[in-house]
Amino acid sequence: MGILDKLSKKTSEPEIIIESNSPVCDIQAFVEKTDTCYYLYLWGNPTSEKRYIKLCWICNRAKAPKTLDKKAMEKGQAPMMPEEFVAHDLNGMELDADKLELVWFAEGDAVSLLSDGQLIGVIPGWAGEENQFYGYSKYAKGMGNYAWELTNAEPVLMKRTKENREFWAAFDSDYWTKVQTLHIEALEQFFGKHEKYFAIDGGKFPPKALLTGTRDDIVYGITAGVSLIPMPKTEQYFQEEELTKNHRIEFGFATIEQHRALSNMFYSTMSWLAAYPWKEATFFAHGHTIPFKNIKGYEAILFVNPRLVPGLEQPDYKEFTEDISLLWLIPLTSQEYEFAMNEGSQALIERADDLKNIHVFDGKPKFIG
Repeated sequence: MGILDKLSKKTSEPEIIIESNSPVCDIQAFVEKTDTCYYLYLWGNPTSEKRYIKLCWICNRAKAPKTLDKKAMEKGQAPMMPEEFVAHDLNGMELDADKLELVWFAEGDAVSLLSDGQLIGVIPGWAGEENQFYGYSKYAKGMGNYAWELTNAEPVLMKRTKENREFWAAFDSDYWTKVQTLHIEALEQFFGKHEKYFAIDGGKFPPKALLTGTRDDIVYGITAGVSLIPMPKTEQYFQEEELTKNHRIEFGFATIEQHRALSNMFYSTMSWLAAYPWKEATFFAHGHTIPFKNIKGYEAILFVNPRLVPGLEQPDYKEFTEDISLLWLIPLTSQEYEFAMNEGSQALIERADDLKNIHVFDGKPKFIG
């Protein structure tokens, strides 16, 4: 039984001294004060059956034990850190609730805890019980049971925390008007004057839209604003320059005029996809697939990034300050989907006879005839 299972049996309510909701994910962050210690928590999907908890020890309030207090855990109490991993006074310390601040990462799935402007705790997106890494604490020493020492990571994480604070503060200005204009200009340069503009954010932050247009008898629908927020989990799979090219996306669907009637179905799907990475704390990238049986004879959708396919068209996002990757939605037949599952998406893409037009749906298989 893990610590999260044991803590779910708590018999007394600790005091929550600060809390905050993620601006984009269904995650709550809070700091709990018990008789013996302080912990930082992330509670994901709190009203769902998929709810989960991430936790990180911050400091002890009482004398540190020699070893981990397993008896306290069996009683549903958050355990104190054993003395060998404690960097503060072994008799305990206190936090001033009035000086605490929670700063969300730009992805919305991770958080920093500051005291009087100083970083004292972080639960990054890659933390979790399954990794045996819970987060960082200024008051931890070495690789403690429920927190690792912050010292070496502090410069990078403090810099990132400041950038995250500035990132969210920027949304207090008239940001959407400027971003919306950039998207409209980029898309109209791509497919001409837009025909329709759909708001796909459900009236919730952050704003998102979908614009449609027609060029050379090809009907296009492309989202605008999904890229405002970087997707969770991307930094676990992409490094440095590749990360900046993959963590902000837009979605696109193209079809010949004959199949225009299918467009609305795909626009609805794209509206759903536009919220999914933050709802589920995950990401989409080139080569990913999702089941999709709404077209007779087709079983899935393949996401293709034109930056990784020579000759494949895309809007020009050069005026944006951040890199944006467009993901074209390409329907796959059952045979193509099975091949992608067994051999990989890249192997499937390499089978295409006409790479430049794989994104344009014409009612025919693109990879396996």
